[in-house]
Amino acid sequence: MNVQLGSFLARFATDIKEAWINERRLNQEQRHIIHQKNKLMLVVFVTLLILDILTNLFIFPEIIPAILLTAGFGCALVAFFVLRPKLAKVGMYVTVCTSFIPFWVVAYLDKDIINFYFLSMPLIMSSLYNRILPILIASFLTCITLSFFYIDYSNIVFSNHLKVDVIYFILFSIFVTIFLLFSSRLTGSLLERAEKKEKQTSLELLSTKEYLEAYFNNTTDSIGVYDLNGTILKVNASFEKMFHVSEKDILGTETSFLSFTSANSLRVFLSKLKEQKQLSFELLTATKEENHIDLNITLTPVKDSGGEIIAFVFLMKDITDKKRTEEALMQSEKLSVIGELAAGVAHEIRNPVTVLKGFVHLLSKESREKEFFTIMDKELERINQITNEFMALAKPQAIKIKRQNLKELIQEVCIFLESEAFIHQVVMEVVHFEEYIWLECEPNQIKQVLINLIKNGMEAMPDGGKITIDTQVVDGYVNLVIKDEGNGIPEEVINKVGQPFFTTKEQGTGLGLMVSMKIIENHGGQLTIQSEEKVGSTVEILLPHMKVKVGE
Repeated sequence: MNVQLGSFLARFATDIKEAWINERRLNQEQRHIIHQKNKLMLVVFVTLLILDILTNLFIFPEIIPAILLTAGFGCALVAFFVLRPKLAKVGMYVTVCTSFIPFWVVAYLDKDIINFYFLSMPLIMSSLYNRILPILIASFLTCITLSFFYIDYSNIVFSNHLKVDVIYFILFSIFVTIFLLFSSRLTGSLLERAEKKEKQTSLELLSTKEYLEAYFNNTTDSIGVYDLNGTILKVNASFEKMFHVSEKDILGTETSFLSFTSANSLRVFLSKLKEQKQLSFELLTATKEENHIDLNITLTPVKDSGGEIIAFVFLMKDITDKKRTEEALMQSEKLSVIGELAAGVAHEIRNPVTVLKGFVHLLSKESREKEFFTIMDKELERINQITNEFMALAKPQAIKIKRQNLKELIQEVCIFLESEAFIHQVVMEVVHFEEYIWLECEPNQIKQVLINLIKNGMEAMPDGGKITIDTQVVDGYVNLVIKDEGNGIPEEVINKVGQPFFTTKEQGTGLGLMVSMKIIENHGGQLTIQSEEKVGSTVEILLPHMKVKVGE
């Protein structure tokens, strides 16, 4: 028992010591709280003063001047510190001590046991500060006051009691003090825990807010916040960049160029979001400048404290490149199937065509209608050409790679096409030509590509014109550019050029350009086409350059 009591007293002494240290180290927030409590104590003093005056006005009006003098002085003293927030700590102790003055005066003027009980009131009032030291000061003053008045008034008020009975009054004050100390400690602990939790929550909220703001401002995805009527409330920088708009120009307006943000669309979304947490969908839309883009859209509702949807957040990811890649992959798979099919079909067609050409040739010698056989022979040759292109597309060709000077290939092709260029009134001009530009290639295949591209240029200029052939070596690659002055290719079909069986020519097969692309690709190069209507087309070929030392 003695050990437990000693442990309790040791903890109590430690608490008193910590309280004393804490009293000396008040931060700005604690000082502000004490200042607010000083103001509250002033209000309590004034209220008690008014109630006391009203009560004594009918019972003991003769003591009112004394009450006004002492209580008024106390209120003025407390008000002095209340008006000075920096002196909040001093004001706390002054307020606790000052609160005894009116009760001392009342007890002195009216020697009644009721007023004697009121001497414990300042001790109870000191608990308002919820701090140990003010309670201890008030407890000390209460014990001294009770002892003084009990001994002084014992013959008048306490005639039936012994003077030693004052111990019970003091014990009562000590009990109240202990209760208030433990209550203060518990309340202080709870407040401290609540303050720590509040600070932690504030820091977490601040951190979350900063993170969300950083994500909102720096993400590459477009974010738009809309109200239920489709009015834009907030957009990020990526939204402005993607749709070529300025936030200040569109805030408070409707983005009419985005059909999915219209009021009607949002009403549909609203009904769906009552059953789902968010919506995701893909959509082809247009920017304000009418450029089409593919979007992956995630729609999330913003709800108020009652769970009602008050706004929408659209998270939009540009998947245009992804879509094009998927389309290219699908196209590649189609071509693979076509290639496998073409190999078998071409082989089956080639044999009977060869037989038919033989019989046509024999019959034409004995027939008078030779022109019909000539037409038949041309059409059979056309079928044979298509099957050859099919075979070139479908079957891996056994190519014989060797070192070749590009200048020689271009010269041979120009000589070969010279008569056809004359017929089409086309001039072939070679510019920026170096004497030696070496390639590792299969010469016949490269010539096939050049012939195909130059003939396409001629056919695109029915009224004649000029075809420019430009060659340069840039960063380890041979850059070969063939440019015509033809009608050009419409923008809506430029992406289809190179697909099987797609052609803009009446007599074309739609396979020549595709075969050319495959040949260049097999040589580790790249073929691209740019075209503008009524201006012409430009074909650019990139092939790896072969470095050859002088003398080799």
